[in-house]
Amino acid sequence: MTSKLLSKSADGTEWFPEDRPCPVCGSTRAKKLGARGGRAHHEGKGAETNIVRCKDCGSTYTHPTLIPKTNPYEKESVDEYFQLHDETQKILMGEQCIAQAEQILGRTGTVLELGCGRGEFLRGAINRGWTAFGVDMTADFTKAAQTHGIKIESSSIEDCQALEQSYDVVLMVAILEHLYEPMKTLKRVSSALRPGGLLFVHVPNEVSLTMRIGNLYMRARGRDWAINLSPTFSPFHVVGFSPNSLRKALNEAGFEIHTLKVHRYNNNLQSGKTIIRKLERIGLSAVQNLGQLFGMGDGLTCWAIRK
Repeated sequence: MTSKLLSKSADGTEWFPEDRPCPVCGSTRAKKLGARGGRAHHEGKGAETNIVRCKDCGSTYTHPTLIPKTNPYEKESVDEYFQLHDETQKILMGEQCIAQAEQILGRTGTVLELGCGRGEFLRGAINRGWTAFGVDMTADFTKAAQTHGIKIESSSIEDCQALEQSYDVVLMVAILEHLYEPMKTLKRVSSALRPGGLLFVHVPNEVSLTMRIGNLYMRARGRDWAINLSPTFSPFHVVGFSPNSLRKALNEAGFEIHTLKVHRYNNNLQSGKTIIRKLERIGLSAVQNLGQLFGMGDGLTCWAIRK
């Protein structure tokens, strides 16, 4: 481990390198996929590091791991960070998600969302009669959620007190990929769930066809870049999963997989004014459609039961 300052992002965030093993299985055997951030970003965002894939469990992570001196999320407003999120649609998704929990459990109950952001999923749960709690470490996010009367703890997920209580369901919607120590949190979640309780996880699929073709495309353009993760720029993804590595992580943390599905993301790539950018957007849609067709879609959703 080192404390030497590696770099600063263009926004002034300081990043310190640490020589960490795979955050899922602890292995040090990894294959480099490419560089990410700084020089290895088309807009120069973030600080440069390497993206690697664990040869033992298949998880994707950064090497070295760049640790921010301050909370990088605080540099973005709520509207900026969630600019691609439809509030009404996310509340509906929360209702649909908690309805699935009711089908599995056969009842309503208490739900905790880790990294709840503005609290749309929890608002959906409340609409269906659940008692809801949330945790988020970014002050502007928690304030936005609290305006709707949701009980929110302002804390990092790793240090939150909420996981000292018991729940029927815990939601980790687009949050596990943000954690530097995902296994520590998953084990805390397992302890916080009542026997037979449910964990819902939604993460990107780092072995999707989109990721595979995207990395090949970078090589074809003579770049040593990877498109996996975004460790030092928004949305700050620092660890990634495949279907197999997610199963291994959840099993190791004390869960039994109920369902695990692969699905397609929306194409949010801006086409731009150049022919190349327009063709990239068209090509991305084609790759996403093929990925979904062949079970190599962009995202993973999983319901897991505490053993």
